[in-house]
Amino acid sequence: MPGVGFSLSQSLKQQQTLAPQMRQGLKMLQMTALELRAELQHELETNPVIDDVTSRVERQMSVELPASHAYGEVTEKPLEFGTGENMANAMGTEASDDGYRDYFLANMESASGDEEAQSRRDHLFDSMVKPETLQQHLMAQVGLSDIPSADRDLAGILVENIDDDGYFRGSIPDIMMVTKADMPKIESVLAQIRAFDPLGCGARDLRECWLAQMEKLDDSPWEDEIRSALENHFDDLVARRVPTLCAALHITAEEYPRMLKELAKLDSMPGRTFAARANSGKFVAQGHGYVQRVNPGEYVKPEVFTYQNKRGEWLVRVDGRDLPEIHISQRYQKMLADPSVSAEAKSYIRERIRAAEVLRESVKKRQQTIHDIAQAIVDAQPEFFKKGMGALKPLTMQQVAEQVGVVGTTVSRTVRDKYMSTPFGVVELRKFFTSGGAKTEDGETMSNASVKERIKAIIESENASNPYSDDQITEILKAEGVQISRRTVAKYRMAMKIPGKADRAAYH
Repeated sequence: MPGVGFSLSQSLKQQQTLAPQMRQGLKMLQMTALELRAELQHELETNPVIDDVTSRVERQMSVELPASHAYGEVTEKPLEFGTGENMANAMGTEASDDGYRDYFLANMESASGDEEAQSRRDHLFDSMVKPETLQQHLMAQVGLSDIPSADRDLAGILVENIDDDGYFRGSIPDIMMVTKADMPKIESVLAQIRAFDPLGCGARDLRECWLAQMEKLDDSPWEDEIRSALENHFDDLVARRVPTLCAALHITAEEYPRMLKELAKLDSMPGRTFAARANSGKFVAQGHGYVQRVNPGEYVKPEVFTYQNKRGEWLVRVDGRDLPEIHISQRYQKMLADPSVSAEAKSYIRERIRAAEVLRESVKKRQQTIHDIAQAIVDAQPEFFKKGMGALKPLTMQQVAEQVGVVGTTVSRTVRDKYMSTPFGVVELRKFFTSGGAKTEDGETMSNASVKERIKAIIESENASNPYSDDQITEILKAEGVQISRRTVAKYRMAMKIPGKADRAAYH
């Protein structure tokens, strides 16, 4: 074709990717101790050169190698093993192997690239989290819904007041006061939340809950009758006034059980099914020694333990005693020096030894990172060890990251699902991070956790027959030197799911 030509050109472009070893290290960093133990056990079972020190029985490896193994260039150069307790330091591997291992260890924390690439990496690693709570699941849908951006803070407050059964338990007057939203606005946002998954969450009563789930009965021959019963004859339905209900719905007594069978497809507690699914991987603090999963029979010890030295300093210890040790079997080291072993077998053994080395260093790096971050947290929260949660100071993950010398996302991954044993019980590491809540007269900032603890303590000490109002709580805090507004007091009280004065008085 005239005027059309082709040419070849070269261009240089920098692109940074995470090496498989780096991905393995970061993945281990956010694992719980139980998950890491399972991962190491899997490696013990699949990598034949790792000696299972728990059983002291070496697995046999046939000289016949897997057909699926793809070999590169085979050399007869033996690995140079140093002397040591377990002869496991295979540090004489080829220079290229040393290079990628050193790169992995030196750059695991500092890997970065352009903002788009970093965002993709963060999404990859941040997506590997424990199952969502019901509230997190609902909040994730707020951003995808038709709720206007101006109303999403209101939606967040409403979701916070939905219990694990799926019912809205908040005080509408309190929410109106804090958010300045009127009743129609609150009703509208709640109605949109009830259309989220699971259907019906955010209902204030059973009738509202079932009506929000009516789309489940789109193909039911009893849809119209059930809707009419819920909208117009709910009291008769609940009281089982069968003759009255049958007459109102124009159905026979024989048809009534069939209608009830369809009604049973609607969930009376839509949040509970989701909560059970989410709690299958959820840890909750219990006592001073263990953290128990919701599933019966599943336990995990806190990984971080605190202790006080002779100088009165609080230090941390990361418990790794339950983790299998990674030892490279002497049997396979000897095979590398055996002239009767084929070159292909030796190449395979070298590859497996390198994988074991990286695994061992990844575990070591993980334990050290957890230690450093936990120690930085302890150093930043000295008052906690004297007074407990109410003495927490404002602390961000970025502050800890700068102290330790890692990136902020590393701190986030490290503290996820990790627990610390303290004088005040087992505490999730995330709980030590809190934003500023109020200022004191001397200019110091109290954490919002500390302010909440003080509000809770004030309410617990009140006269049950004459509870404090939010105005009175505000004045008490101001008398103690805490500068805070009535609106903030109400906001924190609601976040702790503590009813207002009128509801507390009625309860007592």
